[in-house]
Amino acid sequence: MRDRLRGWWLPIASCAILACGSQHVASNSPVKVLPGAAQLHFEGRFDGSDPSGPRFEWPGSTVWLRFDGTGAKVTLSEQSLETDEYGHAAHNWYDVFVDGQPAQPLLAAEGTQSYLLAAGLVRGEHRLALRKRTEAYVGVGQLLGFELDPGSKVLAAESPQRRLEFIGDSVTVGFGVDGSDASCLFSADTENYSHSYAALTAQDLGAAQIAVASSGAGVYRNWGGSTVETIGDLYPRVLPTDPASHWNFSAWTPDAVVINLGTEDFTSGDPGHDAFVGAYRSLLGRVRQTYPSALIVVALGPMLSDLWPQGAQALSRARAYVSEVVNATADPRVKLIEFDNQDEAGSYGCKSHPNAATHRRVADQLTAYLRAQLGW
Repeated sequence: MRDRLRGWWLPIASCAILACGSQHVASNSPVKVLPGAAQLHFEGRFDGSDPSGPRFEWPGSTVWLRFDGTGAKVTLSEQSLETDEYGHAAHNWYDVFVDGQPAQPLLAAEGTQSYLLAAGLVRGEHRLALRKRTEAYVGVGQLLGFELDPGSKVLAAESPQRRLEFIGDSVTVGFGVDGSDASCLFSADTENYSHSYAALTAQDLGAAQIAVASSGAGVYRNWGGSTVETIGDLYPRVLPTDPASHWNFSAWTPDAVVINLGTEDFTSGDPGHDAFVGAYRSLLGRVRQTYPSALIVVALGPMLSDLWPQGAQALSRARAYVSEVVNATADPRVKLIEFDNQDEAGSYGCKSHPNAATHRRVADQLTAYLRAQLGW
């Protein structure tokens, strides 16, 4: 485990890591926006212990920049954490949005680099978002600042009033969502949180989002059977690869929490009633204690099936176990939803994960459900 500087944790709202904003050196010089500029808005869990700039790992981590100008660059530091299943070093991909429209996505290179985000814009006010589309174990990102065209002015970025938190596994991450079929293997190139049901639901509802999600993470046990570093272990962390990084839950309170877990627990067969139900009760209790008034939606994911693993009856057993957990709470603000099962071969992305069309269907289902429950 890498050594990491410790410190306070950056809240979601626009806040200063450093007590400074943009610096105008000369009228014909680029305008520097320091990573701690108060005008920036951070959406997700960011570690502010390094004065050089905030570090982040969770998928969906987003930085918003609003400015009056014609173009912008960003400087990022990238550290790869894993090799994909094709034997290549995996690197973070970022989605870029300019005035609400997707622009050219960005593939980060190892080390510190500057990247062009937008150029030749009509002079005036613009809103730019940089979102991490890959999951935590692909790599650590660090924001080192923005650079705007000469004569630009940084404006305060706005924050949505609605808030959603998603807790999940590879489905929530968007594992393989951009893959052509079930035969492709894991690659950062085909992983895309922006195409996941979680990101689409938040987008449809005009809500800010946090995704605490990791491929292979289970409630009681992970893919492969390990009971170490389950989602319960990762949930309190700012950086999931750093057990000592503690998230300040008072920094951001969601209106609703969607928990989509259990698929990984059943990949090695039935995890057992007592172990699974006990672990799920513990996680659900922690979420309720953390957010006393939030709507909590417990979901059965689209990958659960009675056909695989053979003899496990994964969907039927998961449905029974999770229903028992929800019913035992006797909490009217804890609800159960079962997502439509992916039962068509054409709906598969890499390694039989849901593809973009399946995620869109799940997002439509969840969006309608949340609208009804929250009155949005």
